Amino acid sequence: MVFQDKLTGIANRRKFDEVLENEWQRCLRNHGHMSLILLDIDHFKGVNDRYGHQVGDDCLRSIAQTTQSLMTRPADLVARYGGEEIAVVLPDTDQEGALKIAERLRRSIEALKIPNQDNHEGNGIVTISAGVATAFSRVGGRIVMPEGLLMAVDRALYEAKHEGRNRVASSMLLMPATGGRPHG
Repeated sequence: MVFQDKLTGIANRRKFDEVLENEWQRCLRNHGHMSLILLDIDHFKGVNDRYGHQVGDDCLRSIAQTTQSLMTRPADLVARYGGEEIAVVLPDTDQEGALKIAERLRRSIEALKIPNQDNHEGNGIVTISAGVATAFSRVGGRIVMPEGLLMAVDRALYEAKHEGRNRVASSMLLMPATGGRPHG
């Protein structure tokens, strides 16, 4: 199980990197688009500190399995990105579709009602913040690389956390440095 995260049972970062590259190449060939969601558990350190690492591990497993259960297409990938971050690769998914999926994830994880007394914004339960980024493989004639999509989704996640957590934020579709207007 070289591509599976031992704790959560979902794909690991190595598998994520491989699938992202493969889906990106497919997106280029088809002149398509793809989206990423990056979610982070709000105040997760508080879960481990207050309730212990076993409860923290159970929390990660529950969130990973909930995320996995909401993905219905075979090409969608849920992977542990690092620590308490989970990434979702959504091939052939536009920004509107990715935002709907991210919001459904946020609500579903909140509905688990996993205790976290250190999460004051979340009324004492575990919540997530999620970043969404969508890119066309070719924008304005210039190829946008998957690394740019990763940077955009990371910026969106930062924005969600900065704006108060327990929310979804999105990054504009990637555009070339000169000319053109952002889409979405």
